[in-house]
Amino acid sequence: MTADRIRLQLHKDLEGLMNLREEWNLLLRDSPTNTLFQTWEWNQLWWRHYGHPGHLFLLTARNSRNSLLGIAPLFHGGDADNMKYIQFIGGTELSDYLDFIVLEGEETVFYSAVFQFLKANPGFWDAVDLHCLPADSPTLEGLRRYCQQNGILGNVSVEDVCPRAELPSSWNAFLSGMRQKDRHEIKRKIKRLTREAANFRYLVTTPSCFSQDIESFLELHRKSDPSKMVFMNPEREAFFREMAWTLLQKGWLELSFLEVDGKRLAALLNFRYGDTVYVYNSGYDPEFHHWSPGWVLVSYSIQDAIERGVKRYDFLRGGESYKYRFSAIDFEIYRYTIERREEPLH
Repeated sequence: MTADRIRLQLHKDLEGLMNLREEWNLLLRDSPTNTLFQTWEWNQLWWRHYGHPGHLFLLTARNSRNSLLGIAPLFHGGDADNMKYIQFIGGTELSDYLDFIVLEGEETVFYSAVFQFLKANPGFWDAVDLHCLPADSPTLEGLRRYCQQNGILGNVSVEDVCPRAELPSSWNAFLSGMRQKDRHEIKRKIKRLTREAANFRYLVTTPSCFSQDIESFLELHRKSDPSKMVFMNPEREAFFREMAWTLLQKGWLELSFLEVDGKRLAALLNFRYGDTVYVYNSGYDPEFHHWSPGWVLVSYSIQDAIERGVKRYDFLRGGESYKYRFSAIDFEIYRYTIERREEPLH
């Protein structure tokens, strides 16, 4: 199939995004990159909370039978210098993996069609700035090839790392695969808590407990660190509340706690999507720092994931040292930028 046999449609308002609800995730399941941050639920949530003052620039590609072949989940906006840019919906602060959504095998034709559309509409943009592209995304090679063939200057750089651990079939096997020092440290922390606080439990939220549990999470999150208190401003709190409830109803949220005698020591807000658990955010009460509740909670969360057949435990963006104690290995995410010259793309 050639690019001229694909019909592209530009959706510039929320209605266009909302109307794709049924088709979006079906296409995502057949796309080379398929993460929770690319789902229709995540995209519409982010856009409703953070899209303005930008403008939706959502492109869909369909074949002659009107079957959806690709989605370019984009928006355009401006900066202080009045430079117009195009980015993925999802931004750079709340989403960890972003990409085009395209039927596997149709990537080359789709990329060509999208950039031909940009070539024909230079007034919309001065730069394309694509964040959070996974290292294994075909988009990276597709963009490089397209830019090279068309004499366009593109720049690719490592944006961050998302450490992640592959999970074996048992907790004991996971421990055996760790460095001896880390294995000893984690076992020691778990043993100390079980010895000193007999009435402790690991629990995961349910719809009936969600209202209480999200309040506990927000409280522990803010207690953890002054920077987290700044991060969780009213705007982000509103996003977290709606996001958590929406994903819980889809069966994708795992909000877990470590509790001792009814007192909550630590919280993990994770996502379970496909065969992966994503560690999205956390919090703990510094009063109980001596028990290392964060480490213990992650340990129980990994054990739980293994028991449910999860294959990967993804700690997401950031190279914090504790992640590597759990045998995580860096997985890179990339940023790809293209600046338009004075003349249109050619």
